[in-house]
Amino acid sequence: MLKNLPNPTASDALIFIEKYHKSKPDKTVLLLVGDCMVDYHGRARSLLDWGERIIMVKEDGTVLVHQPVMREPVNWQPTGTKIEYSVKDNLLVVRSRHTRPPEKMKIVFRSLKTVMVTSLRDQSSLVIAGMETDVVNQIIIDPSIIEEGLRISKREKHVKSGLIDLYGFDKEHIPVVIEVKRSIANISAVQQLRMYVNDVKKDVKIANVRGILCAPRIPDMVKKLLSDYGLEWQEVEREVVLPDDWQKTLKDF
Repeated sequence: MLKNLPNPTASDALIFIEKYHKSKPDKTVLLLVGDCMVDYHGRARSLLDWGERIIMVKEDGTVLVHQPVMREPVNWQPTGTKIEYSVKDNLLVVRSRHTRPPEKMKIVFRSLKTVMVTSLRDQSSLVIAGMETDVVNQIIIDPSIIEEGLRISKREKHVKSGLIDLYGFDKEHIPVVIEVKRSIANISAVQQLRMYVNDVKKDVKIANVRGILCAPRIPDMVKKLLSDYGLEWQEVEREVVLPDDWQKTLKDF
């Protein structure tokens, strides 16, 4: 279902909203495009002066206020928001209220470019690939991508300063601490690895513990710092793996 009303008056917009959206708000998405002002009261107080924006009211009560630029909404209210629509002095007024946390927002339109109501079908869940866990899984499946003879004995090993991504032993039975990053390695990753190695040295009472930082790219200054601390590195490209049927679909492009 898709209904659209271009350039409506405030009264016509209200009639349209009541007919197509307000009667079944949990099954339709409302889109308002026009010149509006937004007054918000909640954890803070904000006032957004007149400007042309996109207001979206989703099936679950989420309200989003989007300006013509930027990815994030300039203002919003979460799931479960209660919304009322009215006309005052020939202006369309949208009032939204949320109880936990207590907050309210008033959007006043002095002109509208369009009002649209549509129903959407979407039961899919987001599957994310290319995360740190994908790199960790690669290493567990094939430790030789780090070095031959490496054995992984534990994933997410707890130590005093945090959680080691991978813990194992090399072919000489020397303990190995592996810290994995999904993007460019930075200095904080080096410090993190250094603390993990020191923790393991204290725990197992062995001075010779290796630390390896794994990332798709490791800048020269990070490599130098690793060398200064007696640590190692390995640049590992992560494989982006999606379910088989997704891979087939992607090939169609």
